[in-house]
Amino acid sequence: MKNRGSLPITNEKVLEILWNYQPWNGRILDLGAGEGYLSRLILEKFISVGVDPIGHLFACDLYSDSFKEDVDFTVCDINGYLPYIDNSFDAVCSIEVIEHLENHFHFARELYRILKKGGVAIITTPNILNLYSRVKILIKGFPYLFGPIPFQERDIAGLEGHINPIFPYFLLYSFKKAGFKSVEIHTDRIKRPSLYLLPFLFLPLKLAKSYLRLDRENSSIISKLFSFKVLTGRTIILEAKR
Repeated sequence: MKNRGSLPITNEKVLEILWNYQPWNGRILDLGAGEGYLSRLILEKFISVGVDPIGHLFACDLYSDSFKEDVDFTVCDINGYLPYIDNSFDAVCSIEVIEHLENHFHFARELYRILKKGGVAIITTPNILNLYSRVKILIKGFPYLFGPIPFQERDIAGLEGHINPIFPYFLLYSFKKAGFKSVEIHTDRIKRPSLYLLPFLFLPLKLAKSYLRLDRENSSIISKLFSFKVLTGRTIILEAKR
């Protein structure tokens, strides 16, 4: 995950969702922590409520040399099995990680395993269903923030290692299949090109939705995927409760 970046507004939205769970008495994992930007925000939040973060905040990533915060850090390959026992954490945050992984179903199962009952996973990934991305797929054959992957592994870093574009429906599906009781979708901010495209694509989208085969369980999810925030949002933020 080295050199992976994310927008400050994405991290701030994740922190906002996390703090709704009042996590200062629990254990939080920053998974795929990169340089530690989210860890620093959480540290500052702990200090603001007068709680010592030692024993409450943990971080891990494939590389340790880029992590800059004074947090309990573990080196781990997130593609494999996470080096934590079952029911270890009350919350796991993973910012712009899942699109770098080989198997998001395995990832969802691992998060379910290490979370305590009632815990929450907060995951972000590029929104490849916003209207700008849909048009990009139509014209170029690749979604927003993704492109042809070089077959020489040393060149993947040039594309920031994005190897797994995940449609939001299948992201939700993988977490529901892993056992999470509820999943919610948020976004960080509006992507302006998508907003400009909305008046021109509203009717075709409404027609396309009418042709989808829906059942009782997935109809509410599909409605979310055709919502304003998904059609125009830059980043998908998944809130999954165990």
